[in-house]
Amino acid sequence: MKVIFKDLKHGEIKLVAENLDDIWHLYNIIDKGDLVRAVTFRTSEDEKDDKIRSKKLEKKRMKLGVDVEEVKFHEFSDRLRIHGKIVEGPQDLGSFHTLNITADSMEPLSIVKKDWKHYHLKRIDEAYKQRNQPVITFVSLDEDTASIALLRQSGIQFIADVNSKRTGKMFDGADTSNDYYAEIISVLKSVLKPNTDLVIVGPGFTREHFVKKGHEKNPDMFTKCHVHSTGHSGMNGIHEAIKTGLVKQITQENRVVFETEQIEKLFEEIRKNGLATYGLNEVENALKSGAVDRLLITDKMVRTAEGEKLLCLAKQYNSDFTIINTIHEAGKKIDGIGGLAALLRFKI
Repeated sequence: MKVIFKDLKHGEIKLVAENLDDIWHLYNIIDKGDLVRAVTFRTSEDEKDDKIRSKKLEKKRMKLGVDVEEVKFHEFSDRLRIHGKIVEGPQDLGSFHTLNITADSMEPLSIVKKDWKHYHLKRIDEAYKQRNQPVITFVSLDEDTASIALLRQSGIQFIADVNSKRTGKMFDGADTSNDYYAEIISVLKSVLKPNTDLVIVGPGFTREHFVKKGHEKNPDMFTKCHVHSTGHSGMNGIHEAIKTGLVKQITQENRVVFETEQIEKLFEEIRKNGLATYGLNEVENALKSGAVDRLLITDKMVRTAEGEKLLCLAKQYNSDFTIINTIHEAGKKIDGIGGLAALLRFKI
């Protein structure tokens, strides 16, 4: 994410989303009641008044400002939909409009808030620092099935499953491994960017056989290949590999890895009745006691009055915080215990 203008005195920051992860960051920054200015397309008033026209009305490019009512984002979508009442622009003031912000448009948008919270500014700083971090491609396979996924800053994006056809009615006993590997490579060609890391995981020896075939047939795709043994294949194997610290050997700045580490540490402390607590009242009391080392709060909880109150307390009592994305597995675990918890400096 690129910041091209900042005037906190008047509550305005102008940003450019540069990739899919930035769309996810914007979803977590823009709130109901904000003013968002962006270039969009809308039918001009002249054409609306021309009732003789029978063909579809042409939409004109214009800049509008909307008072945000709703922000919608689907997992790993390249589009953010910001719906609200038009309060600035050449026409239709008071009408409603949806701004569509995409990852590849490179168009700036301005966000004006009455009060920029410290966690909003922290997220913008993180997005800027992570703008050049690589997207890691995973293949997790065994003899029967391979799962292909991308590890982004916002989560693990599932791409496809490939079946080896070794079992069931389709399998006649012939060796289908070459076709199986070729199909996996075909999927990889559509998602793997040049000179980026490819991680191959899974149980048994299938992963080695696949890597050998890859080096023979498509050596350019396997120049930055990392191979790791896991007890599971499929998406479970990918989650397992992330927990082992494999990704940290490739990049130090992946948000999913950091969040996963914090959640794993939290549940380990909970299991041994150690330096952790969870629940709204328990976490609030721990913050007020100065006992919280790090507040862990989900992206869903942040959007509530209770969540905002806890983040203000964290700032007041010098506690660090991490906003956990509920898209990935670790985020779903903390969401299951209420969406907030804390790692403690000392027991209370």
